[in-house]
Amino acid sequence: MGKLKSSIIWKVIFLILVLVTFIVVSIGVYSLWTQARQLESDMIRNITRDAESLGFVSARSVLVGDDLSMLENLQMMSRIPGYVYGQVLSARNQSSLVRRINPNYEKDFIEEALQKSLDRYWKQEFQAEGAKVTLEELSDFPGALKLYVFYYPFFHPFAADRRFLGVVQVVHSNEIINERTRRTAQNLTISMVFFWILAGLGAAVLARLIVRPVNVLAKGAQIVGEGNLDYKVPVMSEDELGALARQFNRMTEGLKSAQQAKEEQLVLDEQIRQAKEIQEGMNPMEMLDTGAYQVKGFTRAAKGVGGDYFDFQILPDGRLAVLISDVSGKSISASLVMVLIKTVFSTYLELFRTVRPDTILTTINKVMASQAHIDKFATMIFLLFDPEKKTIEFTNGGQGPLFLYRADGGVCTLSKLPGLPVGIDDDNEYSIARIQAHPGDMVVLYTDGITEAFNKAKEQFDISGLRKRIIDYAERDVEEMVGQIVEDIDEFSMGTEQHDDMTLVILKIK
Repeated sequence: MGKLKSSIIWKVIFLILVLVTFIVVSIGVYSLWTQARQLESDMIRNITRDAESLGFVSARSVLVGDDLSMLENLQMMSRIPGYVYGQVLSARNQSSLVRRINPNYEKDFIEEALQKSLDRYWKQEFQAEGAKVTLEELSDFPGALKLYVFYYPFFHPFAADRRFLGVVQVVHSNEIINERTRRTAQNLTISMVFFWILAGLGAAVLARLIVRPVNVLAKGAQIVGEGNLDYKVPVMSEDELGALARQFNRMTEGLKSAQQAKEEQLVLDEQIRQAKEIQEGMNPMEMLDTGAYQVKGFTRAAKGVGGDYFDFQILPDGRLAVLISDVSGKSISASLVMVLIKTVFSTYLELFRTVRPDTILTTINKVMASQAHIDKFATMIFLLFDPEKKTIEFTNGGQGPLFLYRADGGVCTLSKLPGLPVGIDDDNEYSIARIQAHPGDMVVLYTDGITEAFNKAKEQFDISGLRKRIIDYAERDVEEMVGQIVEDIDEFSMGTEQHDDMTLVILKIK
């Protein structure tokens, strides 16, 4: 009992600390990112204004030979934090009229990069109409150093032809941005430690409040387990734990009579029926027809609820994501693992913009493998179809091969790709196969309940039977194809109870 209490306390504390850490770190990372972006935006805006001002002064100074005014402006600009280099260059011989260098940045590699940047700038044509400040960012330097090079061409302010007089070059670094970001990171770290300590204390108090009624339930379970079915667990609250205590008492009452056991079995059967309806609702049973392709799926559990699962969704970038999975085992335990797979799959598609077949399987594999109480594994195939490029990428996690039907020639072949099932080892690595599709081509995904369906003579429907139907029904739309193939399997296995879940998904390119 003491071990149970200690275990729950530490689990609650750990989960709360993880949540607090995640929230604080997320806020911190976002704050640092937004601060850096804002500092960069402010710096670019201010230096752009200063470069334009220096350009206006330089235009007049070049005409009257007043280098002192340009130098005074550069002197003022050099006081701005992050200033690296500034100069005014003559258009006549591309030489520097005045310059101001920050001695802290007199590095050969910096001067070489700035000279290359200036050489690139001189190659363009300069016109007074539409003249504006241009920015080039240079980042190929040691450490986190980044340079912002501003150019502003200036022209004769009075001549009719507005001839080109020269260029202002101003260079700033991201030193001030990095410094302020570092200071913010330090403050956030201190805040995180403070909140972490408070969360730990609060979690300890909360855990003890939760453990007390759980301890009472554990004691009641021990007494009932010893045979005292008249024992009632005291209901200590009206929350979820109180509801759990009341449910526990109802359970002990139900054990007294076989009739009540029978009624409970009927309730369980009804729950399984509802679970089957819910499970079937998790699979998109309607055909999806976008004009560029059609996709249709079918699934049937062998025993009420099962472990087969399929899904297809259109991603924000227009690609089609298709997943088919087969959990080891049958019935409720397999269906619960299937729900876990669907949850991870759907959550991943909602949270991440970059979707790759191998990363999907890797994520599902790590989640399943990390759940020590799950003693099951699953096979699956995940594919992405790009309707614009008509390319198919897929990754196989121990699932059987998929069928690829080529409309040009009416050939149906198996495309194999090795890969271990998910949930066995969290270090599994998965590879990606790519296929170029053409109008009329089809991809057929299936679980082994399709090909291993058997008749009274113990003969299997087999891969050859599925291949023949794909070729025979290739001219139909996918909804008719799926319906006809399922009808053929039912006719083949008529009168024979099947022992494996059946799932079939067909994607047809138009």
